[in-house]
Amino acid sequence: MMMRNLNPDLGLCNGMRLRIVELKPHVIHATIMAGERQGQHVLIPRIVFISDGDTREFPFRLRRKPFSVVPAFAMTINKAQGQTVQNLGLYLAIPCFSHGQLYVALSRVTLRSKFKALIEYPELEEDDGVYTDNIVYRQIFDTN
Repeated sequence: MMMRNLNPDLGLCNGMRLRIVELKPHVIHATIMAGERQGQHVLIPRIVFISDGDTREFPFRLRRKPFSVVPAFAMTINKAQGQTVQNLGLYLAIPCFSHGQLYVALSRVTLRSKFKALIEYPELEEDDGVYTDNIVYRQIFDTN
């Protein structure tokens, strides 16, 4: 997954899901997994980061050259917004805490049969299943 906006014109933005095709010392060859550029091959270079060199704090400047991607087998609900996935597993250790967050999570998958949830707070367990709260701030719908 991309961790920063590298090239928005090519679709290389924060949160973009990628499949690594080849990993070389100075570049990653990847395929975009979602969106209008799905299937497109991209090259992701290392980016140089240099500390501001504030000599009051440290007597040196730190220089790093990482890739702007991280392995991702899971993502937060907020990172998943705007994406569609084939299969979705949702882990809720606590209820969703903001307006629309549960909707965002549930609407990432197109078929109900491709969705599974693990809800880990038994106070919402009933005879016919396990439930979670859908947080809706009704005030935003008031037109007054």
